[in-house]
Amino acid sequence: MYAWVQSDVCLGSKRKILLTYLTTSRKQAELLSELIKFKTVSALGPSNGEYTKCADFILSYVKESIPNSFLIGDRKAPVVVAEWTGEDNTLGPILLNCHYDVVPAGDLTAWDKCEPFGGEIKDGKVWGRGAQDMKCVVAQYMLALKRLADDGSFKPLRTIIFTAVPDEEIGGAGMADFLASDYYNDIVIGRMGGIALALDEGLASEDETYSVFYGERLPWWIEVTAKGNTGHGSRFIEPTAMEQIIKISQRALDFRKEQKDLLHGSGSHAGCSHAVAAAKKKTLGDVTSLNITTMQAGVDAGNGSLAKNVIPPVAKATFDIRISPHMNPDEMKDKLDGWCQECSLENEENVGGITWGFIGHGNDYKIHSTTSTDTKINPMYKHFVDGVKLSGISVVPAVFPAATDSRFLRALGIRALGFSPMRNSEILLHEYNENLKVSVFEEGLEVYVKLIEHITMQPDGDD
Repeated sequence: MYAWVQSDVCLGSKRKILLTYLTTSRKQAELLSELIKFKTVSALGPSNGEYTKCADFILSYVKESIPNSFLIGDRKAPVVVAEWTGEDNTLGPILLNCHYDVVPAGDLTAWDKCEPFGGEIKDGKVWGRGAQDMKCVVAQYMLALKRLADDGSFKPLRTIIFTAVPDEEIGGAGMADFLASDYYNDIVIGRMGGIALALDEGLASEDETYSVFYGERLPWWIEVTAKGNTGHGSRFIEPTAMEQIIKISQRALDFRKEQKDLLHGSGSHAGCSHAVAAAKKKTLGDVTSLNITTMQAGVDAGNGSLAKNVIPPVAKATFDIRISPHMNPDEMKDKLDGWCQECSLENEENVGGITWGFIGHGNDYKIHSTTSTDTKINPMYKHFVDGVKLSGISVVPAVFPAATDSRFLRALGIRALGFSPMRNSEILLHEYNENLKVSVFEEGLEVYVKLIEHITMQPDGDD
């Protein structure tokens, strides 16, 4: 059931990789099972070698079907690339992108139905971290491309580019490496003229349809800093940092409630997201969310603890904001500026006040980038919808509630759609006991085979 193969990988090194090949007697979902067993947790993958092992495994598999396959980027966090050259090099290629990193398993005791990296197949499901997000799509791409290549008669009109990237869960460094690579700039842009359509990560759908995401909310991670006077806790010190940070946090929570009410309404079932989904009203991507994720204040007592009787001169809070495409980012900026001005307290010596700023890889003031679903403007969207309909399934366009690598592609003007063919399934990404039904996985594979064959054979795409 296993074959050992030699794989030439970047830096000229060779290593043996356990490659599972599928026979007619084995379930196709076992490839997903094998991928789950790689502990490719974003923060740990480069240091524990799991990124390298997983990337080599993927490379060895796709290289058998697509010889022009290779690794780019950092050897500890490589990007897998496979290029299946099309018949017409004047047409833009189709990009099939996925990420092989996963979020941490968290509290292991909460995984009471499976091991997070066991990749078990039981009760008609594949269990483990990444089953939905998004090693399922990695495996489906790999299997679909293999089937099309093994067929022998299929020759794509457009070039197919498969990419499996790391670090999507922590900001998108893998996609950044791909877009900065000589391959992308010299070959994809220089020789091929740019990507015609990119498929990337989506979400499970709880009904009979598939969700396709044409845009996503803009992630802003900001830090709010309040400064005030310090002194003994027995006095009425004015102004204090704590008073100000509490005030601005309350403004943020008021805004959060406004947006939550837009999504759920304000009745007795206001918190029931499933009821909203069933009613086909607003989705999470249609509103702007805000959550206070950390609060920090205190004066070091010198013994590793914080003083209980000293008023801290500085207090900080971090906000995780996801701005809907229906809201101009400038409006969010103006709100934050207004809250800071409204909640700032200063004394005659100009002590006090509140400021805010972006953290790390925040998107600053970048505008929203979306992919048009107007078939007159974007013929490739029509080809995508028609390709899915070949399996008798409809798609519903929506805004992705979180952030994916698609945002970097759309920012460059590349038409990108988020699509993970999982329907009639509970959304379990980042959850304990993450799993996916084998039947759902296999149905999605069949959808991809027909979809990839259809969209890569379309000559008209407004390239």
